[in-house]
Formats: sequence, C-alpha cells, structure tokens
Amino acid sequence: MTEPDMHSNVWLCETGGFRMTFQRAKRMAVAAGVVVAAGALPVLVASPASATQSACSNYVATHGYFAGPKVKAACGHEHLPVGASPLCLTGLVTIRVDATTAMNACRLA
Repeated sequence: MTEPDMHSNVWLCETGGFRMTFQRAKRMAVAAGVVVAAGALPVLVASPASATQSACSNYVATHGYFAGPKVKAACGHEHLPVGASPLCLTGLVTIRVDATTAMNACRLA
C-alpha cells in the first residue's frame, strides 16, 4: 500500500452514517478559510467614511458655500450604490445649496 492510500482510509469521525476522511476535512477547512477571507476582504479595503464626507464638504466649499457643521452633517450620510443619498440631498438643499451642487456633492459622499 502506498503512502497516500494509507491516509485516505483514516477516519476522523463517523456519526450517523456520515464518514469524513482526513483529506475531505482538510478540503473543507480550506474552503471555509476562503469563504472567511472573501467576506473579510471588503471590510479590510473599504475607505474610511470621513474621506468621502470631506470630499463632499470640499466640493460644496469650492462652489462658494460655507462648509460648516450643517454641510458636514448632510455629507455624513452614506452614498447609495446607484446615486446620491436622499438624506444628503435634503440636508444640503435645506441649507440653501443649489440642487446641482448638492447632487454632485452627495454623489461624492
């Protein structure tokens, strides 16, 4: 009997008719590790929220508006995948930022 054949017949557990070989257990552990890594990757490479908030505030400021606490609060709402956040738009328009500037700024937020 060769070396790999000996290891393929080693049983780690046997419960209720379910048998698991060492190699199958190793494959499952590797697959679980890949799934965990794939789930953690977006969290590790995500940009901080303050960077997008500052981009939004800076955009408003470069268009002649005072970027004070109300602008920063409006720009603090999360960006939607398909466009500007309605909460950001409402916040900026409420403090009298024109709609075009507000839309472009909120797309950065």
